[in-house]
Amino acid sequence: MTDDTTDRTKSVAQQVREAIQMRPSLLDALNMKIVNYSALARMLQDELGEGSTEAVKAAIIRVADEISNDRGLREEAVQSILKESKVRLQDKIAVVISSIRLEIEHIVQAQLTDQYVYIVDQTTLKDQLPEQVKVEMNLVALILLSPPIVENTPGFVAFITQLLASRNLNIVEFISCSTNTIIILDSKDALKAFSLLQNYR
Repeated sequence: MTDDTTDRTKSVAQQVREAIQMRPSLLDALNMKIVNYSALARMLQDELGEGSTEAVKAAIIRVADEISNDRGLREEAVQSILKESKVRLQDKIAVVISSIRLEIEHIVQAQLTDQYVYIVDQTTLKDQLPEQVKVEMNLVALILLSPPIVENTPGFVAFITQLLASRNLNIVEFISCSTNTIIILDSKDALKAFSLLQNYR
């Protein structure tokens, strides 16, 4: 095989890898080994417009093997962290969003580029808030307190959000900082989300 052919094969393989990485659902399917490699190769070959179907299929199989190994190790690490995490629920939570800084008691405050977001215990909201402030009440905070290793473990947040999304549970707000992960949910979804995470403990 000539150097030119090798370069082209590498180029096609890289394009296949990038095309697959842009599709989370395809990554999941490859990880579970439920993909028809030949059909996917034809689809990606048409999309990329270069490389033979055989070369694209070979690249897909290599990527699938890499995904399986990487994700297996990552999920094992994430599940180990979940087993060591403390999980608790706190009700009567409000989310306050304001374009100006507010002097209110808060559990968490986040300063964005054009607004401030406060996660608060709604029972402390005794003062009248400015008219332009948006408030969503009667929410529940799902709070995870994890061991320090969580800060150096890729995929922890992705695992949790995908787990909740797979059960059609909407996240109102999500804050992950240091060893704390705070997920704000509608009250009707809170117990289901709590139970899902408890299954990994």
